[in-house]
Amino acid sequence: MSTHTDEDKSRHDDEKVMDDVHDATAVEAEAEYSDEEYRKLLRKLDWYLMPIMAITYGVQYCDKQSISTSTLFGLVEDNGLHGQQTAWLSTVFYLAYLVFEFPMNYIMQKVNLGRFLAAIVFVWGAMVMLLAACHNFAGLMVLRTFIGALESCISPGFLLIVASWYKRQEHGTRSMIFLAQNGFFSIFIGLITYGIGSATENHNTIAAWRAINLFLGGMTVAWSIALFLFLGTPNEVRWLNAEEKKMATARIVSNQSRGSDKSEWDWDQVKEAFLDPQVWFYFFISFLANIPNGGYGVFGSLVTKSFGFTSLQVILLNMPGGAIGGSFNIISGYLSSKWRNTRTYFMAFSMIAGTAGLLVAALLPAEHEYRWKRWGGLLTMSIYSTATFMGWSMLPSNVAGNTKRSTASAMSFVAYAVANACGSQLYKAKDAPLYRPGLIGSAICFGLTFVAIFMLRFYYMWVNAKRDKLAKESGLSEEEMERQGKINGENGLTDLQNPHFSRAPKEANDRFLDLFEDYFAQDDEVLKEDERPELGFQV
Repeated sequence: MSTHTDEDKSRHDDEKVMDDVHDATAVEAEAEYSDEEYRKLLRKLDWYLMPIMAITYGVQYCDKQSISTSTLFGLVEDNGLHGQQTAWLSTVFYLAYLVFEFPMNYIMQKVNLGRFLAAIVFVWGAMVMLLAACHNFAGLMVLRTFIGALESCISPGFLLIVASWYKRQEHGTRSMIFLAQNGFFSIFIGLITYGIGSATENHNTIAAWRAINLFLGGMTVAWSIALFLFLGTPNEVRWLNAEEKKMATARIVSNQSRGSDKSEWDWDQVKEAFLDPQVWFYFFISFLANIPNGGYGVFGSLVTKSFGFTSLQVILLNMPGGAIGGSFNIISGYLSSKWRNTRTYFMAFSMIAGTAGLLVAALLPAEHEYRWKRWGGLLTMSIYSTATFMGWSMLPSNVAGNTKRSTASAMSFVAYAVANACGSQLYKAKDAPLYRPGLIGSAICFGLTFVAIFMLRFYYMWVNAKRDKLAKESGLSEEEMERQGKINGENGLTDLQNPHFSRAPKEANDRFLDLFEDYFAQDDEVLKEDERPELGFQV
């Protein structure tokens, strides 16, 4: 009995601490702690959160790609699929993703986020395991619908977690750490499926595609335990004490967006999100960049196989692309934290590579001697995900107000879902095995994304110039504007309502590097010289 009383008292004390820091006094709370205390806390946050989110995102990718891999090992034949039915297994996943995106974002504002995501991961893992029991198109469609609905909350949920723990200048690197796992885990799933495929070929036991889904689903179910124990926002986790939770909230006051208080839903902020041009830029970038993803995610292995490779060779050939894509995401995230306002440049470069690579794969002759050059085109294309992922990482940095940020995030992921659903339909059965029209259509989408990225950059440059002018005319000092911006943010104002968004000190380096403090030691004088207030949106 006393144990429950102590736990209730502790929980009440923690909630009171969080309530106390979520008002104007939070600005004063920020100054209560030393830089060394903040650095120590940040290292702790990174060691707990980054591995959990990175592995979860990688596991999600493996589960999502299980259909593509399964097509190499008899799923089509064993389930009697024909015509566009294989494409519809991808389309229905993203249609469910689309339908559930806004409801999931609303729910995540109201519940314990860590526990909710843990439950979601557990259930979708069970659904992936059930794929192994399917014998027809209808069964596959039902399960893919459920999996799409459940997975719709992972990416926006993780971005909410990043916003609740990290400063704006830390968002890019942290987000890219887990988003990049799509590439790295493609190597993992390649090794696993190669092993399972080889074993089933040699021993003629359970069908390889069934064994693959049993393994991946079981792995996901087991991993959900880690989320239950460690994932959450500052007021949810158990691995911080009350004082550390207060410090975690105080250190992100400079975000001016009240990162961890999710209890309120403001319909005025929903309206503002739908009227804000920047949100629509993110929407169209996410849409255009992911039409190719929807098609290639399902048919990429079949395209590579059409060059003249065996199923097992295709699995091995997919691995270098994953390594290149994952590495480029990590490197671009790190460099964009070192070189301020360069994220859109990395996004644009990934679209150039994507366009060129797809055109090489589509337009070179189909003769056997060109197969390595065409595969090289696909390898060049493998960094295309940077445009999507870096755009997602920019969103919590540039959109303030919890409801507005959640709405903007949902809109971006709705665009992602619609695009992927449409993309799988670019690859028609009549175009097999080369699928040239699908590859060319995807290249055109990448080219249009390139244009949209620079339109977003120019828009931010224009808005920032206007804000700089108003700041000079206000007559306030830099310190006064910075303080007022923080107070406005803690009072729940959005980026458009807050005239001082975001006048926060510029930090020379993302403190993620403090995990490797001895190697990446920085000179204090250099840091001080580069810590100048800056107004406006990050590009």
